[in-house]
Amino acid sequence: MQNTAQGGEKITFSFGRNWQDFVQKHYSEDRLAIAKRHLLEFLGMEDLKGKYFLDIGCGSGIHSLAALESGAERVVSFDLDPYSVETTKQIRAMRGDPKNWTVTHGSVLDSAFLSTLEPADVAYSWGVLHHTGQMWQAIRNASALVRPNGMFYIALYLTSRRSNYWIKTKQRYNRASGLEKKWMEAWYIFREVLIHKTFRGYNPISYISDYKVHRGMDFMTDVRDWLGGYPYEDVTVAQMVQFAHRELNMNMINLSGESGLAEFLLERRR
Repeated sequence: MQNTAQGGEKITFSFGRNWQDFVQKHYSEDRLAIAKRHLLEFLGMEDLKGKYFLDIGCGSGIHSLAALESGAERVVSFDLDPYSVETTKQIRAMRGDPKNWTVTHGSVLDSAFLSTLEPADVAYSWGVLHHTGQMWQAIRNASALVRPNGMFYIALYLTSRRSNYWIKTKQRYNRASGLEKKWMEAWYIFREVLIHKTFRGYNPISYISDYKVHRGMDFMTDVRDWLGGYPYEDVTVAQMVQFAHRELNMNMINLSGESGLAEFLLERRR
């Protein structure tokens, strides 16, 4: 998949290819169970029985499946990247192609497509909307897919003093050759994980080996996802709280932040 950045620059990183590789090499029932537990804990729910769950930018499809396995009455998943759509369909096929799970291709910035979707009890978009190139409009559009009293669960990158550095790094990674990408990945692991974690008193080896506890994800999949993820925007918590209250008619009911990314749980006011 190609994205066009500012100035007409072509970005060739495919989240879908990355997720396809994750499912082929790392998917397991154990990872699914971790994803399911994280989902329900942040939502503050024991299950999703009777709920309609909408996965906006479904990626690997593992969290759509986690919602289904949590008892969701209906799941709809969509993604702009055709490889993500295909990967999610593969995950769906592994469960016998349940009729209450729909997987389709579409963009959160396409108003015509979004008009075909019914608002959900839980709209979920983890690490997606900040890569659209129009983050605030994407958040508006996604929030419109939440029913009254419904939940809007999103994860967004947090603004930091290194935001400009990461924009340039991501642009460079997407222009790099295959070998250069490998070097950048190795440098990232050395500097941002081994050195940074050790300096902060953590065991970096344990961090990497236990990485799947983070929503059931894989360490190297997330390294490539982070370095390649462009367009890229970020927010402060205060900006998101204000935006939710003033423009989305939503209240913040849960917040979690770690390693430059925050999870926000918003509830639609009546």
